[in-house]
Amino acid sequence: MGETFVQLQSVDSTNNYASLLLQKEKVAEGTVILAVHQSNGRGQGGNQWVSDKGLNLLFSIILQPDFLPAYKQFYLSMSVAVGIQHYISGLGIPALIKWPNDILISGRKIAGVLIENTILSQNLNTSIIGIGVNVNQCIFPPGLQNPTSLLLETGQPFDLSESLRRLLLSLQFHINHLYLDNLGEIKSDYLNRLWLMNTPAIFTDKTGRFNGRIVDISETGELLVMKTDGECKTYGFKEVVFQKQD
Repeated sequence: MGETFVQLQSVDSTNNYASLLLQKEKVAEGTVILAVHQSNGRGQGGNQWVSDKGLNLLFSIILQPDFLPAYKQFYLSMSVAVGIQHYISGLGIPALIKWPNDILISGRKIAGVLIENTILSQNLNTSIIGIGVNVNQCIFPPGLQNPTSLLLETGQPFDLSESLRRLLLSLQFHINHLYLDNLGEIKSDYLNRLWLMNTPAIFTDKTGRFNGRIVDISETGELLVMKTDGECKTYGFKEVVFQKQD
């Protein structure tokens, strides 16, 4: 991972660049597209990823996991989230994963992931893994929900090149579990790092507000929530909002 490396001073989105690259030529698996600045960075669900120039890690990884059935694609998402969390926690910072794949520190968002897959027959064909990690940014635009950065958490600036090197090593280690078919280990690692796992929390869905706890993740990536009355509910992305109880 990262043996083929493309560095861009500015681009609309590293995921967009990677997608165009795949359309034009054969791309080596593990290619990394790194940007100093993104003019239109994208996050999950059409959200925008905002980052000041030259302060953070903004990159995409191109993979070709054509062995993986499309219905198991969330295992890729889990392995990526665990890889990022493992890198950050290795710095002595207590990070957790918020379903599906945001990375939080004390409830504040430090990293996000946007994975865009193409499917051929019943399996994945290509995967573009877009990752944004707040590293040295201290001031964020108003309206962002509780952002933080490695600098804000530690009080120390980080070398972006060394940070990327260490993060890619962690991602390679955990994504490799996918290629070795260690799906049980991927899920176990993910659940052990999941924010509010088996913790009383407040949930809001289309029916209203209720108390419950996260008890599992389905194989296809849905969140399983057990209500206090014993009913178990299943949610897809953006179908439920949840927060820690006071």
